[in-house]
Order: sequence, then C-alpha cells, then structure tokens
Amino acid sequence: MRPGELVKDRYRLIEKVGSGGSGVVWHAFDERLGRDVALKHVLTPADQDDIAEQGNVLRHESTHLATINHPNVITVFDTVFEAGVWWLVMEYAPGSDLTAERELSVEAIARYGAQLASGLAAVHAKNIVHRDIKPANVVITADDRAKLTDFGISRRIHGDVTAVTNGAFLVGTPGYMAPEVANGAAPDPAADVFSLGATLFRVLEGVTPFGPADDQGLVWRNTLTGRVAEPTGDTPLAPVLTELLRVPPELRPTAARARELLDAVATGTRAATSTTPTTGNAAAPATGHSTPRSWRRARRPVLTAGALVTVGLLAIALWRFDPFGWASGTDRSEHLSVVGDPRTADPCALTDAAALSRFGAAQRDPEYGNFDRCDVLVQSGDSEVDVRVELRTPDSDETAPGPVQTVGRVGVVRDPLNGESCERTLLLADGNHVQVLARQLGEGPADLCAMADSATDSAVAKLAQGQSIPPRPGMPAASLINADACALLDNEGLSRFPGVDATDPDPGFANWSCRWHSTTSAADLLVRFDRHPPLTAADGRPVELAGHRAFVEPDGYGPDTCQVSVPHREYVGEISDRAELLLVVVSGPQPADQLCQLATSLAEPAAANLPPR
Repeated sequence: MRPGELVKDRYRLIEKVGSGGSGVVWHAFDERLGRDVALKHVLTPADQDDIAEQGNVLRHESTHLATINHPNVITVFDTVFEAGVWWLVMEYAPGSDLTAERELSVEAIARYGAQLASGLAAVHAKNIVHRDIKPANVVITADDRAKLTDFGISRRIHGDVTAVTNGAFLVGTPGYMAPEVANGAAPDPAADVFSLGATLFRVLEGVTPFGPADDQGLVWRNTLTGRVAEPTGDTPLAPVLTELLRVPPELRPTAARARELLDAVATGTRAATSTTPTTGNAAAPATGHSTPRSWRRARRPVLTAGALVTVGLLAIALWRFDPFGWASGTDRSEHLSVVGDPRTADPCALTDAAALSRFGAAQRDPEYGNFDRCDVLVQSGDSEVDVRVELRTPDSDETAPGPVQTVGRVGVVRDPLNGESCERTLLLADGNHVQVLARQLGEGPADLCAMADSATDSAVAKLAQGQSIPPRPGMPAASLINADACALLDNEGLSRFPGVDATDPDPGFANWSCRWHSTTSAADLLVRFDRHPPLTAADGRPVELAGHRAFVEPDGYGPDTCQVSVPHREYVGEISDRAELLLVVVSGPQPADQLCQLATSLAEPAAANLPPR
C-alpha cells in the first residue's frame, strides 16, 4: 500500500504512523464523512480458511469495541475487507506514546494512570480484555489526555479467549505481562490491571517491574517466577503501584478502584491503598516509606487463626499463580531447572529430523561444532540448510526485544528473516536460552523461517511440559566436554594479551567457551571448544605447541581474526571421523601477522593446560 491509495472507495491513505506484530497503522481520510481516521492493516495469512477465520474474529471483536465510547479509549468505527486484506477503522488521535522521552511528575503519571484506569473500567464492563497494555499502546493526545489504543489482540472474556491463538500461545509483551498469564492462565481484567501498573512503573522508574526491557532473559525469568520490583522513593504513587502489581491476581484492585487510588495521588487527596484483606500469600503490604529497589516474590502462606478460615480459598489462589508448586514447600531451584546439569544436557534431545524432512532429506549431526549445539542438515537439490539448536546462557545471548509467545515455561521470540539466516530464541524459566537458527549453506531456494519454526515447534513441545532436558550419552573422561575453557589461561598466560581484563571473563554455556576483552584496544580473545573432521594442512600453517600439532589460520574465524586450532583427541563419530579441538582466536584491527603472533603465543599455554588424552 502507498500514500494516496483508496481503501474500499472511501478511506484515502495519507501516511504510515506505526507498525507492530499484528499490523500496520495508517493515517487516512474518510472521504464519505470528511474526517481523519486510523486504518490498521491487519497482516492477513495466505490461507483462505485463515482469512475467513480472521475476518470472523475481527468483525466479532470490533462489534464489541465499537460499543465503547470513552474519552480514554481509542474508538473503533468499522472493519472493511478489500483485495484479501482486512482493515480495522479507528479514531485518529495524533500524539506521542508513553515511551517517548519526557520528564513527568509523580502527579502527572498518576493523572495519566487514572485516565487509563477509567478507560479500562469501561472496557472491562463490556467483557473485553485488552491483553497488551504497555507504554507503546498509550497515546498522549495534543490536549494532554491518555488514551488506550491497539486492541488488535484483545479478546472477549467469555467464549473466544483463544480465538486467534489456536489454544497454543498467549500473546503479550515481556515486562508488562502478568505472571499468571506468562504461566499459561487466560488473561482477565486482573491481568490488565497488572499491565497498567507495570506501564506506570516503567514511566516512573525507567525500567519494567521485572528488570530492564532490553534484558529479555532476566525479564522473562522474573515474570515466570513472579519476582516483581518494589517502587523506589518515598512518593505517594509507590504504594498504589505495589497494589496494582500484586502477584496473586485476586489481591489486585479492579480497574475502577485503581482509578480512585491513582486519582487520589494526582489530586493530592488521601485514599486507602488496601484493596483486599492481606493474606499470607500476598506480597508485603505497601507503605508510604522509602523502599530500596528489591525483587520480591509472593510469600508462602502463614496460617494464623484468621487465615485458617479461608484456607480453602487460599489453596485455589495459590494454584493459580504458583504453577510450579512452590507453596507446597518444594525446592524452587529444582522446578526452575530446565537445562539441568549443563555439561550433560543433550541439545539433540530438542531436535526432530523427521519434522524437517518435509523440506528435503534431513540428517541430524550431533557432533557439528561445540558441545552446546546439535544440527540437522536439510538437503533438497541445490539447497542445503543447517538448522541448529544451541543451548546458551543469558550472558552469552543478546536477545532483541520483541513479541514473546508463551507455552508452559517457554517463551519464544521470533526474529524476521536476516539475509541467509532466520533465528528463533526460546526463553527458559531457569534463565537459559535455546537458539534455533536456520542458515543457508547451498545455492538453491529455501524457506529458512519455516524451517526455523518447525525446529522451534519441536523443541517447545519437548520443553513445555516442564521437564529438564534429557542427558546426552556418556562421554569419555578425556573429552573436552569435561574441561573449562576459562581455566586454560591463567593470569600469566593472559598477561600475553595486551590490556586484558583477566578478572572479567565472559563465559559461554557450561564454560565451553570464554571471551576476554582488551581495556586498551578493540582486540578480543576467544577460547572455545569445537568438533570438526580431522585437520590437515588445508586448515592452516602447522606448528608445534606444548606437544600438540596445531594449525594457524589468518581470518580463520572471520575478517580481522587469527585462529589457532589445537586438536585434542580424534574419534569415530556418529556420521564421520571427528576431532575435538581447542580454538584460540584473537580479533582486532592489527595486521594479520601481528594477530597470528599474538594468537599463537596465547594458544601455547592454553594447549599445555589441556586434560590428558
């Protein structure tokens, strides 16, 4: 679509004003009624059955949204269908969203919050749940009014909660999603109230109540475990946010009550913040005193004489927000452990070559690269694709913020196609990640993202039930799987790397890789393990290092690098002969001969510290 085009012989497109996971929004002009409108171009699936189903959902949803006429809710006017595309016609309200950089007083934040809560109360009165309240879905208009927008993923509470998710996924935004929703509960008005509190928390504190929005691993882990930050500072807004962000959903105020609490802060009047009798499973009661930022969890119930009266209700409430059974006294670390022992967790247990065989001849190679990964090679004509499943720690995986689909204890971030690769990231409850990457190797055409999705679905199905990743077959004691890459270079060995910060290594999963950065230059040092066919002279210049035959290769790890490969042991693999390797890689802007001289000097002490073969 382009500016100037006419939709349904009525709506003249002017310019794009926003986009997201569920559609693109245009500023348009309604030539029949002579008014500005917003048109949301819904991303319509190619399958005709899906188009029909999506149309039914949109018409059904818009019918109910159109009955809401509230100054703090974007009004929905109509839905139209043209040339295979569904459009949602809405009120056009130009302005900035709450993610815009601005200095807001506590009173202003509370005023916006009261307006949003008022609109939310009207929405809930129509049996509609928004499901994705966040700063980006709040518009501040030119007349300084906050409006809720983007009901594209909202669903009626009764009857069709999972209409577009096929029962498989919940949709929302990490950092603002209520813990019970992340753990699989259907979204309800209490979840919207939590998201409103999280949105106001972000505006007040600069981070979400689960941590910085750009640290998706931390945010997701804290969301699943109900670990919510306390507001900082001695402000009248802090205790109100604590009420809105209570972990048990039944202890949160309604949207109407939230409006009263927030309006009292905005106007400087007093309002009691206690919304329900506090029971033992609630978070600590809010006070007006200054509280240092700390991560709080829902406490286990303490049965006093008064609490015994409601023990049956408490059991039901605890079940709702405590899906891992923490309230029963079970050890939490055991239930949070998805990977289990990193050195024995088998990434191949998450792969399914048969599921990928519809794309071509698929063969699993369990010894392709480091020990933290398992690959399936898919061959079809000239097309060859490597579909990799790799275990990662939070520190070794920078996950770009994006929509998260949740099933069980797994969150899935789906990145768009990036050149010759397509990536998916699985966020696990124990803080680890699983990267699924489909990468083009051959020349022929390949649907990389479809392959990545297929591999992701297989991995999620095996992880969603809450069991740890099965262990891999036993490995010999001499294998590098039992070694620590970070320990192969001691302080004396690291002293050969100029400006290295020896006290701050960046370890990878199970310490099978380790990276150090120079504090005086752009140089980096990487020590890692690999599995590869036995090396020959084609793999670099042979040298002798600490009794090992090694190979030095300029640009062996990419441009501006030098790689030294040290074979440790050779063995007969599942598919072919293999060698376990120690790789020492130095990268930086120096000439190749200088990089290789430095890499060789570092590889020598590292090779000397390898375990006996």
